[in-house]
Amino acid sequence: KNIETIHMVKKALDNYNIVSYFQPIIENKTKKIAKYESLVRLIDENENTISPYFFLDVSKKGTYYTKITNRVIESSFKVLDHIENSVSINLSVLDMENEDIKNKLIELTSKPEYKGRVIFELLENENIKDFESVKDFIAKVKKLGDVKIAIDDFGSGYSNFERLLEYTPDILKIDGSLIKNIETDPYSKNVVETIVTFAKKQNIETIAEFVENENIYNILNEMGVTYSQGYYFGKPEKLI
Repeated sequence: KNIETIHMVKKALDNYNIVSYFQPIIENKTKKIAKYESLVRLIDENENTISPYFFLDVSKKGTYYTKITNRVIESSFKVLDHIENSVSINLSVLDMENEDIKNKLIELTSKPEYKGRVIFELLENENIKDFESVKDFIAKVKKLGDVKIAIDDFGSGYSNFERLLEYTPDILKIDGSLIKNIETDPYSKNVVETIVTFAKKQNIETIAEFVENENIYNILNEMGVTYSQGYYFGKPEKLI
């Protein structure tokens, strides 16, 4: 199965069928699109759109993962040339430990036309071997490109708050598993309220993922969550 997946990835890369779809992120107070998240997709030989769930982890074990990241970076910055909003790009530990990727991102985000319009989303639960190198990269892109840092899937597992704050994040993305149950599950609601209170005290913005209906949006808006992202406001799609 893994070999089949690798072959599928190789063909998609050769045919430029590793692409980015973009999902809107809405400012809760105004209900207007504030930014987009860049989400990688694979278009197979039958024109099916494949989620990264089915190919990304396998690609990390081979030689194609960095090529996928490069395609996502190219797609994301190309879209920035056509829209006025910011774009959020997911980065893994592998990306932040790769010197070529880091140098490329530092160069791109430093360009005047992209300054202040890029967000990097980092997974909170990945193990980083060289944390000082990652901190140095974050400091550089923040200083040179006015890049914002978001912690993805926050609240999905154990969080080392001391380590988390060393990232100096600007945004916490609240894990969708908490948001989708917020109407009926008091525990989920309490956890989200705790995250929002913590974030406000640290002057950190919050984004709720998996916002599927108006009632969930209203609950989050009343709590003071800054942004919402989910099918209620829009699915990932091509922008250009």
